[in-house]
Amino acid sequence: MRALVVGLGSIGRRHARNWAALGCGPLAVCRRTNTMQPEHLGVEATEYRDLGEALEQFRPDVVLVTNPTSLHVETARHVLRAGAHVLVEKPLGHTLSGVSELLSEANAEERLLMVGYNLRFHPGMSRLKELASRGAIGKVASARADVGEYLPGWHPWEDYRGSYSGRRDLGGGAILTFSHELDALCWLLGAPTRVTAVAAHASALEIDTEDVAEIVLEFECGALGSVHVDYVRRPPQRTIELIGEEGVLRLDVTRNRLEHYTAASGQWRVEEGDPTFDRNDMYLAELRHFVACVRGEVDRPLIDGEQGAAVLAIALAALRSAENGRAVNLNDDVEIPRTWLSSLDTRR
Repeated sequence: MRALVVGLGSIGRRHARNWAALGCGPLAVCRRTNTMQPEHLGVEATEYRDLGEALEQFRPDVVLVTNPTSLHVETARHVLRAGAHVLVEKPLGHTLSGVSELLSEANAEERLLMVGYNLRFHPGMSRLKELASRGAIGKVASARADVGEYLPGWHPWEDYRGSYSGRRDLGGGAILTFSHELDALCWLLGAPTRVTAVAAHASALEIDTEDVAEIVLEFECGALGSVHVDYVRRPPQRTIELIGEEGVLRLDVTRNRLEHYTAASGQWRVEEGDPTFDRNDMYLAELRHFVACVRGEVDRPLIDGEQGAAVLAIALAALRSAENGRAVNLNDDVEIPRTWLSSLDTRR
């Protein structure tokens, strides 16, 4: 299987190295700029500067789209028309423009379209979903996802002011960049019906996007959820908590530690806490899953195009709510097809 990685930032480099480590087949990379890389890629890969040339000459079976968010939809559509399967990094885009057409083209070309919400491949997250689904804490009443990390510390080799994460024109901002947390709560609880958010540029960071936001979600299942995101916190933190009628599930994502409190026993127990867990493990698992889907060994991707579109629509609704100062009813939004939201059914 031949793979092309489009975009060679941090996540592109990770995917390229993981592809080589898994021994899945020949690799090529496409990067349009002369930006200095922090170090040599370290794996054998044919390099191109033009996407059309890469698709025509290398003829990849799969393409991993890891360029700036604002280019995701355009790039993925180009790739699909060339006949390749696509893994698009999150979020699927920075607007809904072209998203419906992208999904239609994937179906018409009978090509796989998967979106890179890698938290679904985190062992603690998988265990959390398993326990919640089987009623380990009873009916879930509320959920909380909390993530914060100091933006200038993400990639010390580059000026954060030029990174896509802090540039509105490239699809950056804390809400879109940390949409992992929105996806995680939807994976656990299903589709929300209503979104309310506030966002601000509250720090001295030299960026033109929000650097902190609070999002409240009302879910079809009756639960309330909240998501906190920020570009400021030191040290970084990433946690998810579910509160049910019969207990609590609390996951420290970074430490891969899942704790379970049961009201009946009045005690906490550790459900997941493998100290050998490495952050890259979930990216490897994600790539293995994508390859298995392409090979037909798995019926459907864990996070397909419709689900990715739904999470993008929810994130954009949060941004709209923050800008307009009022809640957004997702079921009444004519720009969001009902099939997108229904794709988030937790039984999948």
